[in-house]
Amino acid sequence: MDWKKLKKIDAHVHLLPKDCLKKQTDAQDSWAKASVEEYSKIMQEYNIEKAILLPINDGWTFYSNVEKTNEWLSNTTKNNPNKFIAFADVLSDGGYFAESSPNLLGKSIKKYNLSGLKIHPSNLGIDIDSLEMVPVLRKAADLKLPTIIHSNPYARTNYDCCSAAKIHKMARIFPDLTIIIAHLGGAGWQDALQGNEYVDISYVLPQFVELYGIEQTNRILRAFGADRLIFGTDFPQAYGCKYNEILEKYCNILNQMDFTKEEAEKIAYKNILKILNKKL
Repeated sequence: MDWKKLKKIDAHVHLLPKDCLKKQTDAQDSWAKASVEEYSKIMQEYNIEKAILLPINDGWTFYSNVEKTNEWLSNTTKNNPNKFIAFADVLSDGGYFAESSPNLLGKSIKKYNLSGLKIHPSNLGIDIDSLEMVPVLRKAADLKLPTIIHSNPYARTNYDCCSAAKIHKMARIFPDLTIIIAHLGGAGWQDALQGNEYVDISYVLPQFVELYGIEQTNRILRAFGADRLIFGTDFPQAYGCKYNEILEKYCNILNQMDFTKEEAEKIAYKNILKILNKKL
């Protein structure tokens, strides 16, 4: 397969409003390139048919106001209907996350017609399997919102707050909720392997190749199976890549995997379209 030519949906992308881009004072930082215009060029070059725009539950990078973030995400999809799909933001609000987030999520979905929910436990400072998460996940399930959950535990934060093992617990509590584990579960990929949630390959794929080599990375992806894997990059950041190198790196790695054309198409766009109940 030539992954550069294969049509794709990038299911894990972060773009920022222009006034938030101004916060990125280091011009060499990839976040300073996280604009609609920059990513649109990359989409065209790498045959990305659509991208899913995700918030990161972080009031510093994005807006500190949830509704303002969701409004921008919605407007970006309306202004670019053939390019973008957007998932809703939630923020921890002074210890009232469990009380406020379900209501805010419901209002945002109704008002802005967003297509899913993004949860970043590390940025929220809330364990994914805590009681605080129950109301918002119940709301997402009731609204039939696919939910992408960040999962790349590392030592500088509460190590396992976003672990795949904890995500599995919530998947058992909410069997009617479609969950996508982001970043293959990161360092906890073996735990992610034990469940049946979808997993995206964003951010960590180059790191896996560095740690395990091409052949073992192929075995790991094979172990998850083409029916669970979802193409995503985490633009504008991916392990060891500048923003303008990410798609080239991902395509080069995936070209060395042994997926059939049918399997590659599932990973590239068919699985996420099935989740979203959409057509290209």
